[in-house]
Amino acid sequence: MGQGNWKRALGAAAAVMAASAIAVSPVFAAAKAPKASHGEASMSPAVVMAGKLYGNIPNVVIRGVPAGKAPWVVDGWYQLKSNLFTASGKWLIIPKQGYMENGQPVPAKIGGTTNGITEVGAEITFANAAPIVLPPVKLDSQGDFSFHDAIQWPKGAAQPVVLIGPEKNGQLLAWFAASDFLADYGQATGTARMDAAKPVKTTVAHAHTAGRK
Repeated sequence: MGQGNWKRALGAAAAVMAASAIAVSPVFAAAKAPKASHGEASMSPAVVMAGKLYGNIPNVVIRGVPAGKAPWVVDGWYQLKSNLFTASGKWLIIPKQGYMENGQPVPAKIGGTTNGITEVGAEITFANAAPIVLPPVKLDSQGDFSFHDAIQWPKGAAQPVVLIGPEKNGQLLAWFAASDFLADYGQATGTARMDAAKPVKTTVAHAHTAGRK
């Protein structure tokens, strides 16, 4: 084979190998993904907060909303965006073991059940703004529920806490499940610690009725 033919053959082989690498290399393909798709994703409303939901403890009041008289457990999660609230859970029920608001053990007849509660609402409370109360959704006999609601984030609202529980006339009567507000806001650091030394009076955005399970 002449020198010219040898160079042409080598160049052709290199071209084939390069084309094959492009076809099979996912790293290369990902690196060359169109920038437009990344830009479109960045335009989506950012997630403000997301996490697990936790069952209540009787006699604990969160921003004016009392806990249910019975303990509740749940396996659930939530996500907050500036324009959307989603949450779902299962086994939102009263456990068979635990203590009621009055310190007595959970009665056997309601342990492991929803105690006849068929709907739950959601309330997103803030440290410095009126709460968002969402319409109730079905709570089935196994304690399953799901929310998917458009919301309008109050201007300047901060430190949201999600509460799930029975609702009446647009007000949450009690909370059965909540976001982990202790983990979210329970540790003061930096300037927050300095602010904590100065008590600040807060007002409950709306009253809550006494009827609760």
